[in-house]
Amino acid sequence: MFILSRFNRPAALFILLTLCVGAPAQDGYAEIYRARRAMAIMKTGNGALLIPGTIRTPYGQADASSSKYFEYLTGWSRPGSWMIIEPGKPGCTLFVTPPFGPGMTPERISVMLDETKTLTGADTVCTLQSFEKMAGEILAGYDTVWTIPVSKLINEKTGALFSGEKRPVVKDIRKILNELRVVKDTFEIRLLTRAAEVTAEAQRRAMMLAAPGRWEYELEAAIEHTYRSLGCDGPGFTTIIGSGPNSTILHYDINERRLEEGDVIVMDIGAAYKGYTADVTRTIPASGRFTAAQLEIYNIVLEAEKEAIKEMVPGNRSLSAHDRATEIIMEGLHKLGLVTDPASPWQKSLYILYTCTHHIGLDVHDTYPFQLTPLDEATFKPGMVITIEPGIYISKGMLDALASQYREKPEEEEVNAFVSQVGPLIKKYENTGVRIEDDILITDGGNVNLSEAAPKEPKDIMRLMKKRSRYE
Repeated sequence: MFILSRFNRPAALFILLTLCVGAPAQDGYAEIYRARRAMAIMKTGNGALLIPGTIRTPYGQADASSSKYFEYLTGWSRPGSWMIIEPGKPGCTLFVTPPFGPGMTPERISVMLDETKTLTGADTVCTLQSFEKMAGEILAGYDTVWTIPVSKLINEKTGALFSGEKRPVVKDIRKILNELRVVKDTFEIRLLTRAAEVTAEAQRRAMMLAAPGRWEYELEAAIEHTYRSLGCDGPGFTTIIGSGPNSTILHYDINERRLEEGDVIVMDIGAAYKGYTADVTRTIPASGRFTAAQLEIYNIVLEAEKEAIKEMVPGNRSLSAHDRATEIIMEGLHKLGLVTDPASPWQKSLYILYTCTHHIGLDVHDTYPFQLTPLDEATFKPGMVITIEPGIYISKGMLDALASQYREKPEEEEVNAFVSQVGPLIKKYENTGVRIEDDILITDGGNVNLSEAAPKEPKDIMRLMKKRSRYE
């Protein structure tokens, strides 16, 4: 268990939410799922809902493309499941696959189905063997069926339920469920708080282990051991440990390089707790001390992140945090001589490689298409949990293709002058990637940083790296 003195606001928030909310879904929070299903039915306005969980292909492979929606409505994550929700009646019928084995007698299966009913709040729970017959009979009474048509297998299985000339109109319910998932309820906030808290502890343990001569996969192992030893499901996404030149690769996840003196290490990690995933990134010096050049880049990113977090309050544009971080980064790079015009669109595109905010929840990039992009501009609302992850990535040879990219374009002369001026300066920072990411809960009064227990001030990182790791 955690020692409370090591965790301030995130720990306090977690304890408060535990007292208010109680146990996770698996321990009997069926009313939460009943309410979500009722809201989904109300939003559709008509028809029945046919929601697949993780289903099996004919070859025994798992198709989990709709599983997060299923889990959102049931709290159920085991493979081999479907659900039908009917309007105007207490009509949630759940089909599940019991565990296999010689001990699974009919009596034990019956007990398992009753327990599943209690846990999920479903009105009827049956084995998957009865799905095709019962689903066909239930859905025959509806002109409209809402489902999640995300894979060929799901579409084939859905289509096979309807026979004869009368076939319902099949509609996609993802947009409706995405809108429900954008703002987290108190129960979800509790789970995300725990996930962020454990992820912050994993960052701390990795910092204490890192040293020249170790390997990226050693840090990965320590991080994922922390997740499991502290009660989490495991990693919510593939752990990223990028050192030296790998620190400049956005989604590097091979984790097989030896740490060397002078490296920075980008650790982009996230524990999943009861299905909900944190996403926290820290950048550290392999040797335990940042070089002067590394600090110049690091401090720009740190200032950008801090200023962006100030923008993450109710009513502000959802892209305001990204825009503020971009402004700070471009101004900082201009002071270092790595940018000649902070307002230049093509110079921004050289350094600003992504929109630095996204929702988290059951998915690490939650509720697509509600990524915070110009196409989905909205405002911050209380209950949203959103990451902020500005970064600067200076790779060897990053200017090599720039001139050819703008050949015979209006910017060609400007680009050539830029390469000539900046090229010699950029060598000082080659193989330096810096990303800093926190999980921010938007509240009525502002925001709470759920992952602040992971050190990010340079002095705090370097102080912690002097301590002996439990894995030594």
